[in-house]
Amino acid sequence: MKVIIDIDVQNPEEVIKSHRGELMGMITGMMLSKDKKKIKVERAICQEMVNILEIELPKVLKEELIEANIKFSIDDDQLSE
Repeated sequence: MKVIIDIDVQNPEEVIKSHRGELMGMITGMMLSKDKKKIKVERAICQEMVNILEIELPKVLKEELIEANIKFSIDDDQLSE
């Protein structure tokens, strides 16, 4: 079974400006097109969500006595790296 979360960031430039120090290592310069900035910001959000889920979800499942194999991935077919 899968959970799919669709993220559509509407203000990538503002996000980049407000998180300049954190995201600038990931985003190579401000010369990226608006679409590429948007994709990079969306991917950063997805990656942070995965990071949190990798830690917290197993804890919650264990508390509920649920044994499960969990795989985390980001499907970013828009991003060509």
